[in-house]
Amino acid sequence: MVKPELRDGRFYPVMLKANEANNRPDPGLIRLSIAISCVFLSVAILNLGKTSLSQWQPRPAVACDNGDPVHRFARVNANRVNIRDLPTVFSNVLDQKNRDDAITVVCEFGVWSRIDAPTIGADTWISSGLITLEQAQPLSIRMKGALLFFLILGSSGLIISRWYPSWIERFVDLLLQTQQLPPHARPLISVQPQYHPARDRQA
Repeated sequence: MVKPELRDGRFYPVMLKANEANNRPDPGLIRLSIAISCVFLSVAILNLGKTSLSQWQPRPAVACDNGDPVHRFARVNANRVNIRDLPTVFSNVLDQKNRDDAITVVCEFGVWSRIDAPTIGADTWISSGLITLEQAQPLSIRMKGALLFFLILGSSGLIISRWYPSWIERFVDLLLQTQQLPPHARPLISVQPQYHPARDRQA
């Protein structure tokens, strides 16, 4: 069916069936979008599967008056290890820890590590040589953001490819048409065929 349309001040015959075919999403582009989304989703799932809930816990809200703030998991590697109120051997002993006791290091000052132990005292220090860092450490903010970004990006890509495939072509067209090209050149690089005066006039 032919229907005249006004373009550039002139009427041109337009095939409605051809336009309907052009409006259909490109299967190759959809398959590519699904493949890329699956890669992002797989990377996120594989890395999330290697982490535990404790690694996602935020750093305890402890200010470091002495030393640098850190967030590390460790275990005591000796018995009867003193927990002191200051990073010095001349300070008061508040409590003791034994081998394999789990601790969370929040500050480091020289050869001393401050641990998060509010039940023992406000300032609790242990000798860094008497603790061993765990293999599974807390995730950094950057790593958390990257994993969540990959998870959301992969899931969103699959949802859009399944239920809103036309959005993919529109997005690609938007990227291609931001290059300040003249109107007659845009249909040449567009993912979805658009009206072109010379081509459509011959058709």
